[in-house]
Amino acid sequence: MLCEYPTSSKHFAYIKVFVHIDRACRVLLMNKTLLIIFIVLILSGCSNPRDEVVPKDITKWETVLKLSITRLSPEDRKLFLGFMTRAKLEQTFGGKSIEEGLTIGRIIEQQKTWIDSEVKKEIEARLSMGKFEAERAALKKVVEDLLTVTVVELKLVKKGHTANQIIKLAFLNKGNKDILGIKGSIRFIDIFDNDVDTIGLRYADGLKAGASGGWTGSRHYNQYLESHKALATLEKGKYRFQFEPEMIVFADGGKLLVKR
Repeated sequence: MLCEYPTSSKHFAYIKVFVHIDRACRVLLMNKTLLIIFIVLILSGCSNPRDEVVPKDITKWETVLKLSITRLSPEDRKLFLGFMTRAKLEQTFGGKSIEEGLTIGRIIEQQKTWIDSEVKKEIEARLSMGKFEAERAALKKVVEDLLTVTVVELKLVKKGHTANQIIKLAFLNKGNKDILGIKGSIRFIDIFDNDVDTIGLRYADGLKAGASGGWTGSRHYNQYLESHKALATLEKGKYRFQFEPEMIVFADGGKLLVKR
């Protein structure tokens, strides 16, 4: 005997209701899943990359922190990468390791502080150098007012298989104090303002106030040295020289030092 199912319109209405309810539940469940995923993505996107703690092993930074680094602003990224490069270099030469719990944000601030410190050092160094050069120039002016140094002769003297470079200088003590000794160097410059060579000077024969004197120096000529060859080929009237003083010793025990 076959079973008979009710076929009334009321029965079909119930079935339609159940179908709609099932579909609604599925849509709600799907939307809830999407909502959760969306919230997770929003939260992860809104998190500040500067708050991330970096690994103690700096070799892992580029892989572990790759996403956070890309989310930094261009300026912060530059600071972070600058710190990373400097830290790697320091560790190569035995520098200190990365401290525990250090965040990207703290690294950026530390790099800013380091840059400010380096800029300050550079400014101080330039100011110090400027002060040094000013003092040196002032002392050189004092020496120039006190002493005149002139190149009288510059020649190459050959003897057999050897040769010597000879330089003769003349001094004039324009001051009112006797000079006991002079130390410095003579710098030769060609017509194109190129430094050719520098010869050291030590004079200890004394020079009375208002008096003149002379000094003759020599050195072995080495044909394989460019500076020796360049000095040997200088023609009279086609070069100039500068006396670079280091120390003037006076007969009364006083000294005039020019820092180099």
